[in-house]
Amino acid sequence: MIFTSTSPDQTKQIAADFSKTLKGGDIVFLEGELGSGKTTFVQGAAKSLGYDGPVRSPTFTIVNIYPTSNRTIKKIVHVDLYRIKDSSELRALALEELAQDTNSITFIEWPNLLGSLLKTNARRIIFGEEGLKRKIIIK
Repeated sequence: MIFTSTSPDQTKQIAADFSKTLKGGDIVFLEGELGSGKTTFVQGAAKSLGYDGPVRSPTFTIVNIYPTSNRTIKKIVHVDLYRIKDSSELRALALEELAQDTNSITFIEWPNLLGSLLKTNARRIIFGEEGLKRKIIIK
């Protein structure tokens, strides 16, 4: 499915609608350049899944975990691999364990840096820019 967003609020609404298709244990790869809307998308999904606090890019923390009030999805794991330079750093993050939790949803920004780790049936969302608009492709 292809969507066009003209605002952060519209991106969040697309994410909220998408989040209704998720179930515990799902992994979502977020692909796109800096500033293309990946974290804004997670903000919309998190709110839809019952998290009311701020969702910030985990660029420096690498992993942020948000508890939800959802009946079946108890937490959202938001990962940003942009600053990972060596695959040995991935092992220290325990991503495999986090991603196997059937009570959570894991969003991973910059998944191309995973290499062979977590090669799975992850959902893919590709973000692109078209002027002031964002193109969001959900696979």
